[in-house]
Amino acid sequence: MTLRDFFNFSERAGLLFTIEASLLSFVAVTFILCFALLKWLRGTLTSWGRRRPADASDSSLFLNLMFADLIQAAGCLFNFRWMAEAAVTGGPFCNAQAALKQVGIVGVSLTSLCIAVHTFTVLVLRRMPPKQASKIAVIWIWIFAAIIITIPHAIHKNETYYGPTVFWCWILPKWKTEQIVTEYLWVWLAALSMLILYTIMYCVMKGWINIGKSLGAPLVVLDTVESGGPSVDDLEEEKRVKAIAKLLLYFPAVYLVAIVPNSISRWLTFDGEPPPPELALFTNTIFALSGLFHFILFLLTRPVMVVGKPVVFVHSLESARNSSSTPKRTYSNSSLGHLPERYDFTGTQGDFPNISQTALRSPISVTLSSAGHSTANRSHSGRPRTARLAPSSSDLD
Repeated sequence: MTLRDFFNFSERAGLLFTIEASLLSFVAVTFILCFALLKWLRGTLTSWGRRRPADASDSSLFLNLMFADLIQAAGCLFNFRWMAEAAVTGGPFCNAQAALKQVGIVGVSLTSLCIAVHTFTVLVLRRMPPKQASKIAVIWIWIFAAIIITIPHAIHKNETYYGPTVFWCWILPKWKTEQIVTEYLWVWLAALSMLILYTIMYCVMKGWINIGKSLGAPLVVLDTVESGGPSVDDLEEEKRVKAIAKLLLYFPAVYLVAIVPNSISRWLTFDGEPPPPELALFTNTIFALSGLFHFILFLLTRPVMVVGKPVVFVHSLESARNSSSTPKRTYSNSSLGHLPERYDFTGTQGDFPNISQTALRSPISVTLSSAGHSTANRSHSGRPRTARLAPSSSDLD
């Protein structure tokens, strides 16, 4: 099969599906990015001239994933022209689509990998990366994306590098090495790494793997009711932490569902023959929906970005320790796996302790609020419900 000048009706209809999927992703991620920007501007204006409270949600990597999805969706939207003209033609418009698609997919792959590493470090190793690690990672992701775009263009400046590839524009088939080095390598490296990391995380959360004291991880110290056991509310909070952590496991699933079929479709072109049109258009439609899938996961795993106020840290571990003389009981983590327990919280029933950089960096106490509740919920003994991690010596230095 060779490149044809015009698409038939079914092929143009297939392109329409890719456009609709891209539009859904584009609108979804634009909503999140605009909302996050407005929230940041509001917080900046309301706290102008005075110190802002510590915000427990550093969503740099998640927002960067949204931005990469936006670029990727924008590249797919260029298919509208090919559908209207029933053909793909070379030129600046074609080059722009190819560059956007390449930058977007590399950005999504590397950001997804960074999220996996960050989540693994926090949930399994229970170590908090440096404060600016996420922002530095974002900067390097885009520096790298710029490099893989500019260097091949510089090498092939007198040759055609991007061009029509049946239904859209991308790196021409004759540049197979460039296709692998500038995109496929990072897509599959991210996919394989995420499979390994998230498999370990799942086993740890199920309690099948317990790395325990080998990493110096402290034990959980929970306030107990007068009967000598943990309160029902404490156990409910542990379940909520575990439930949110499990939601993070859907990120590699979404990534693999979006990337693997599209990559297989592209790999079929390596023998010189393009894949069946139905397969190529279907896999690209799934690929174009990745932004919408990430948008849904973002709402589920980072709700503080779209609802409520930032979590404010209100008092230190030392004051929390001195304020209570109630005996504590120590419980092993083995039954829960290693979840992010390096924080204190006092909250209302139904609140969820935000798993965040600031909260995990130091063992301090967090007060949470939710609509409809004005006071802290108390355990059956009448004392404030708290879950606290026994600090190590380094935490108290």
